Amino acid sequence: MTFERFLALIPIFLREGLDTLLAFLPYFLVGIMLGELLKFASWTKTIYKWVSKSPIKSVVMASFIGIISPLCTYGTIPIVIELYKSKVHVAPIVAFLASSALMNPQLFVMTFFGIGPGMAIARIIAVFVFSVVTGLLVYCIPQRFIVRKSIKHYDDGAGKILNREKKLLAVKQYFVNCLKTLKGVGAFLLIGVLMGAAVVVFIPDDLLIYLFRAGRMRSVLVGALVGLPMNTCGGGVIPFVNAMIANGMGIGTALAFFLVGPATRPAPLMAMATLFTPLFLVAYCIFLFFSAVLMGIGLEILIG
Repeated sequence: MTFERFLALIPIFLREGLDTLLAFLPYFLVGIMLGELLKFASWTKTIYKWVSKSPIKSVVMASFIGIISPLCTYGTIPIVIELYKSKVHVAPIVAFLASSALMNPQLFVMTFFGIGPGMAIARIIAVFVFSVVTGLLVYCIPQRFIVRKSIKHYDDGAGKILNREKKLLAVKQYFVNCLKTLKGVGAFLLIGVLMGAAVVVFIPDDLLIYLFRAGRMRSVLVGALVGLPMNTCGGGVIPFVNAMIANGMGIGTALAFFLVGPATRPAPLMAMATLFTPLFLVAYCIFLFFSAVLMGIGLEILIG
């Protein structure tokens, strides 16, 4: 790409970034408001009880809850921060965030009707397995390497959660909390949106089509690799993947792409950075990448 071509694409890049930001903004704001609201609701108490059991049960339940949760990452961040401050172990929190980022009821329905029931079921199984394994592995890592030092525990976290339904929601405090969360997550969202726009504008479509050519096991590796920056919207990318499958993309490649993309989209990944350390997020993405490749190859072998 020549320098003149690069300069010509800058206005398109800025417009793409603005369009993406405006498309994300309603979900972003609603997610924050719902997340802060649920911190005062008995639903938070229910989640707390489910993720406060034995290590294995906590991770399994957290993975399941994340899959059925309709909230986006922006909505779950306030809740998981509250759970961590209430002394819930970070392992089920990681499992919950991983599964909720990768799958939700809306994505399942869109995948079921947009691509087919086989891919929808494969995504559910892969997400659940990955979230459980990730959560269990987190138990082996000291929490100081995972959570930012600025996130402190409450003195009586369990009491705050378990007695929450007896408290009234203070409207003023609610909006103060929303503004605090918006301030903490908003900057990361903007960075993520610009990163996603750069991928869309500066990477040629022909290159993506060539890389996703079917009949090659290496396409699974490429699918996972390109999924890192490519998947700017979990639902919006389904028509693209469906078109790629129609043009020869392998099912395993599509699964690897779906696994890596939603969890490593720049915007929600930046939102997760408000809780987790950069080192842990890098390790998480690396582990997700290799897990996606293995699952994609496994699916290719399974279907012959």
